[in-house]
Amino acid sequence: MVREFSAAERTFDRAIALAPDHAILKVLKAYLVTYQKSGSVAGMQAALAELPESMANDRDVLTWHLFCALNERDWQQATALVEKLKDGDDEGAFAYMQVPVPAGCYLVLIARLQGSQPNADPGVVAARAQLDQRVRMAQGDAVARLLTQLAVVDALLGKDQDAVAEAKRAVEMLPISKDAVDGPGIAQNLAVVYAWTNELDLAFETLAPLAKTPNGVYYGNLKLDTYWEPLRKDPRFDKLLAELAPRD
Repeated sequence: MVREFSAAERTFDRAIALAPDHAILKVLKAYLVTYQKSGSVAGMQAALAELPESMANDRDVLTWHLFCALNERDWQQATALVEKLKDGDDEGAFAYMQVPVPAGCYLVLIARLQGSQPNADPGVVAARAQLDQRVRMAQGDAVARLLTQLAVVDALLGKDQDAVAEAKRAVEMLPISKDAVDGPGIAQNLAVVYAWTNELDLAFETLAPLAKTPNGVYYGNLKLDTYWEPLRKDPRFDKLLAELAPRD
């Protein structure tokens, strides 16, 4: 969380040695260390390829494959993986809050990245309705964690006013000062919402302090994640990316 990648790598190696049967630890190491430090999914793909065949259809494994497909811009494979997950949730890899969402939420992301707007897609409509219902039924801090995900979906759907209001409300409910682990992810989702609602100044204004915040934006995420696509042509993007480049 504090971007000390070498120390994180050593600790992961200890955990892997202590629990060699927990094969998913190598995938987590590849994501949290290699990916965040380099912005490359090659290490994750290698770790996924080493998993036992018996794990191939585990939802967490499918979710990690989906993450890699999206960040390689392989829309065909990503769509196929969403199809495999469609009867349930992902495992918390959507946007920047580790809260499972209906798999159909990825359909709107994939469509927008390809330049289309799937507002009438039954899978998208159903996924958004399910997520909205979860927000309404949630209590306590869970409301903010779900609302921030709904905000990203609404931004992708072109519901700009709703998305901004939802994202800002989530930040107000669970700020970094209250939750130093999940708060930064909720703030990142606000930046994502600003990016997709064409509020680029606000997006960069929100992102800038997160580059120095524990568990905030990481080099790998900013470099490759699809959520930042609207920002990539702005010169401020490359400047922020350079600031985040790992030093250790």
